[in-house]
Amino acid sequence: MKRRTLVVLILLIGGSAAGITWQALKPKEPTKVLTAKAETVPLLRSIVSATGEIRAKEFVDIQAEVSGIITELLVREGDQVHKGDVLLRLDDLQLKAEVDAARAQVGSAEADAKNAEVGVATAIANVAAEETALANTRVELEQARITRDRSAASRQRKKELYDKDLIGSEEFEIADADARLTQARFLWSEARVKQGQASLDAVNSRVEAAKAMRDGSLRRIDSAQAALARASDMLGKTVLRAPLSGLLTKLNVEKGERAVPGIQSNPIATLMTIADMSVIEAEINVDEADIVNVKLGAVAEVVADALRDVKIAGTVTEIGQSPILASSSGSGQNQEGKDFKVVVRLQEPPAALRPGFTATADIVTATRENCLVIPMQALTAREVEVDAEKRYVPPPEPSGDVIPAPPTAAERQRLKELEGVFLLVDGRARFRPLVQGIQGDMDLEVLEGLQAGDEVVIGPYQELRKLEEWDRIAVDSKQDATALRLRRKAR
Repeated sequence: MKRRTLVVLILLIGGSAAGITWQALKPKEPTKVLTAKAETVPLLRSIVSATGEIRAKEFVDIQAEVSGIITELLVREGDQVHKGDVLLRLDDLQLKAEVDAARAQVGSAEADAKNAEVGVATAIANVAAEETALANTRVELEQARITRDRSAASRQRKKELYDKDLIGSEEFEIADADARLTQARFLWSEARVKQGQASLDAVNSRVEAAKAMRDGSLRRIDSAQAALARASDMLGKTVLRAPLSGLLTKLNVEKGERAVPGIQSNPIATLMTIADMSVIEAEINVDEADIVNVKLGAVAEVVADALRDVKIAGTVTEIGQSPILASSSGSGQNQEGKDFKVVVRLQEPPAALRPGFTATADIVTATRENCLVIPMQALTAREVEVDAEKRYVPPPEPSGDVIPAPPTAAERQRLKELEGVFLLVDGRARFRPLVQGIQGDMDLEVLEGLQAGDEVVIGPYQELRKLEEWDRIAVDSKQDATALRLRRKAR
């Protein structure tokens, strides 16, 4: 009995050893992969998608320039207004009083100017009178000079006759006295001329002073008129009119509320917003990685979240040159990706479209016709050996179960990361570097490296990321690659 048991045990051990040996020698199952064929498509478009909001090309926030109670509100949100229409009126009692006071100041300044003008005329008349008096005085001086000279000459003659005893002393004394008297009259007339000249100079000075007063009065008129113009302008600002024709898209106030002047476009001071809906745009925030591909004039398709079934054609009309500033600040702000503003003008916007709607724009950055494409998920990258011209050098096909030795330091220097795909060739994975073109929604253009009909590995992702040259692979019969691709496109 014991001998029979021992034989059975030996047979069992031998069978197990044979099974282990068979499993060890059994070839490794090929990796199950999904594949797709490189194919030619009639049209491939490269698209940049980004979100933003709908806005009117031209809009204005209405703000008051003077403070006051709203006494009259003539519009409602949604109204269509025309340029120059009265929108609202503010309390203007105080400003009217200021206008009346400024107008009175103008009248007072004008009256002062008229008085100053009369003063100038009077001073000029006084100058004329003084000039006449001075002229008469000068005539009298000339007469006195002539009389003095004649008297002096007569005295000289009488003295000569007196010295010769031809006349008496009385006659000489009379001539001498007359000469002294005419000399005194001459000096008196000369002094009167000097006095008249001084009076004329003083009157001329009064003319200049009168003119200065007149000019000052005229300047006060200008100042008073400027104050009147300012007061009138401030009074006119109590009536707010539409600066452009458009739709009243926002109304923030009601009758009886106080309007406060706006400072630096303070949103609290905005009374209402008018938008010209004749030209509507979508302002989109495009990531910095995509902005370099967006060009002016590029075709775009915009979909508003509120109108999901409506696709609106548009054209890129503006591309921001600086990133959009973040509304919040923090230490990690510089680490975040930056967005750039792109404006897409809508060609035929529907009537239901409103400023502020959230929108998504698909901007076409490039198109290709009749190009060779592969699914995007087929693209991968590997560190491979390259030659002196940076071309891929495939490793030799392994023989048997020999495990290749790790690359040496010299060999690692020849490694370079290349992007490409794995092909299914005779049950083996073969890496093929690619020269890529544009990227479509789910497809990638291939410029060099493949031909139409080549079978490329597209998944599964976990298998594709581990795949190496010469690995044994086989198409997974449980999944249809084409169906998988269609499902991904649908998402």
